[in-house]
Amino acid sequence: MKNTIITLLLLFPIFSWADAWDNLTLQQAEQVCEFLNTDPYILDYCDCCDYEGEYATKIYLMKVKSTEIISCDWNSEYYSVRADVDVLAEIPYIKEGPDINYAHRYKSKEALVITMNYTWAYNEQKKKAAPIYTIIPYNIYGETNPNLGSCKAFTSFPNPKQIKNRKYKKWYNKKFQI
Repeated sequence: MKNTIITLLLLFPIFSWADAWDNLTLQQAEQVCEFLNTDPYILDYCDCCDYEGEYATKIYLMKVKSTEIISCDWNSEYYSVRADVDVLAEIPYIKEGPDINYAHRYKSKEALVITMNYTWAYNEQKKKAAPIYTIIPYNIYGETNPNLGSCKAFTSFPNPKQIKNRKYKKWYNKKFQI
């Protein structure tokens, strides 16, 4: 029996991937939409992901253009938030987390399902990018500590000089009073 379980785990590595928290109550989904409509800059960053022995290697700075509440595709009792985003930059990863000093412009339009643990937004109290569950309470899997990232420490947003986007620069200067 033990050998069978081990064999199944080796054959199906999907079981070892990190779980994205995209199952929200309707109230949580509405709060996420409201938040992103007023504070639209996010980092798409799986701080717990492990690909071939290294954590996530692609971090994207995005601007949310619109949001929509949809049914959660894997649990009909919950909802998800789908967002249309403009990708503004790709940020390299180093062992400690996103290397915001070396962000570079990257233009793309995408559709993204917002996750409470791997979509990072501006946390007003910490003045940093942090998982959305630190901003909008999410306790579907039990109490979470909003003072910690799920696997890595909170991070900063990249300097607008690297991004060369006027709207991002205006938002950044307002948040960080440069």
